[in-house]
This record gives sequence, C-alpha cells and structure tokens, in this order.
Amino acid sequence: MARRVVFDTNILISGYLWKGPPRQAIEKVSDKEWTLLISKETTDELIRVLAYRKFSLSPEEIQPIVEDLFRISEIIEVTTKVTAIRTDLTDNMFLALAVDGSAEVIVSGDHHLLDIRQFADVPIIRVRRFLQL
Repeated sequence: MARRVVFDTNILISGYLWKGPPRQAIEKVSDKEWTLLISKETTDELIRVLAYRKFSLSPEEIQPIVEDLFRISEIIEVTTKVTAIRTDLTDNMFLALAVDGSAEVIVSGDHHLLDIRQFADVPIIRVRRFLQL
C-alpha cells in the first residue's frame, strides 16, 4: 500500500501551474509512490484559490486540474474538528484531513502549518524534504 500524504493548497497550485519541486511531488503521487488525500473542503479551497484573478484561469482551465486531482487522489470524508491553528483557520482542514485519512506526512509551504511542525504524530514538512522521502 502506498504511503499517504496531504498537500496543502499552495503545493497543489504550484505543482499544477509551474515546474519545480511541487510538480515533482505531484508526479510522485501520479506514479503511485504516494496516495494523495483530499477532502471536499480542501478541493473547494483549491478551486476557490485557482479562481483568483492573479492566476487568470477560466473555469474551463480549472476543470482539468480538478479532474486530474480526483484521478490521482483518495477522497476522505473528514469528520474530525481541528482548531490548532488560530491565525488562519482554513489551515486546520489539512490537519483534520491528515488525521481522518491516516496520513504519514503533510507537505506545505505555509508557515502557519510549518510552524507547528507536527500534528497528531503527523510531521509537517516542506516539499523539498518530501522529495527526499
């Protein structure tokens, strides 16, 4: 069974829109080295952020990204409530997903997540560290 991982929104956006380490992380999932965990909440967040004007993506351009995400991921129904991060409440959805999906690691570039370093025995690491695993 593949190891289980949660990517936060910025890792997914960077990986889908540009080349570099986040893209390599998505490729590890596509190659079935890892199982990427997503939830309704994390997917909604991704779609919301991809729609920001700064990315200038149309709904038609966002749709294949979301379809690929569904293709390579396992959808987890999240029931755990987490309030560990108070400075950016949306980041808690990644912690809850990691708990309910039995993730081995959370990959993030967000300092709110990285600053706590670990949650419920799940390490929170940068993408370059993930690529070394």
